[in-house]
Amino acid sequence: MKYKLVAIDLDGTLLNSHGDIWPEVVKQIKTLSNNINFILTTGRHHSTVVFYHQQLALKTPIICCNGSYLYEVTSGRYSYKSAIEKADVDYFLSRSENLDLIAYADDKIILEHRHPANYINKLEKWGKHLPEGLQPQIIRVDSVKEEIVKVKQVWTFVTEGTEQEISSIQNDSRIVNQFSFEQSWYNRIGFNRKGNSKGVLLSKLMTAMGISPFETAAVGDNDNDVSMFDAVGLPIAMNNATDKLKQQARYITTSSNDDNGMLEALDFINKQ
Repeated sequence: MKYKLVAIDLDGTLLNSHGDIWPEVVKQIKTLSNNINFILTTGRHHSTVVFYHQQLALKTPIICCNGSYLYEVTSGRYSYKSAIEKADVDYFLSRSENLDLIAYADDKIILEHRHPANYINKLEKWGKHLPEGLQPQIIRVDSVKEEIVKVKQVWTFVTEGTEQEISSIQNDSRIVNQFSFEQSWYNRIGFNRKGNSKGVLLSKLMTAMGISPFETAAVGDNDNDVSMFDAVGLPIAMNNATDKLKQQARYITTSSNDDNGMLEALDFINKQ
């Protein structure tokens, strides 16, 4: 079967540990794009993905913040929006004061001076080397709570901390009832509106495009890709993927994202 749509995760999958796409992968995706639609699916805010989207010369939208919205790069339009309700935003902020907290809201990323997150520091350093207009808008403030009142939509809260610190929020009954949360890195969890996931939004997009799950493949490495694997006919896990995700895969690459894993996945899809 020739696949018509391939959904690809970013961190740990498309990107190597330096945050780059291997040149061979860029070349292969551009070649295969003549017959296959490629869509980037990520827990990231869109402002940190547009550069890669342009690097690959894609025309498809981006699934952002673990399925909280679809971002159209050419028009700057948001669709399929599912932001966190204001009352739940306020409650989450009250419960996370001691954690490293990042808010993905509107077109920006917000965090506090007193809680510097390592991965945001890396994003800032990376963003400074991008052309003007592609640099993510990262705002450091004294209080996320005070800054949040200025935004229209909060897509995601990302927390970083020890297992014990994160568990205290994960086990909160109201947060369990009102939020979906998925681990996107070993010490990082994203909290989205209940019901949001990569897989849910990918399924809506497939329907809109007239493409069936059996004509769709997905490539990922972490637990926030499980829903995406459930939605497609050909789920492919990277060699560096979590055990949970590997159990859902029909194929596991023999090499990681730092070797030829992504290129291997593309070749496997192309040979089907």
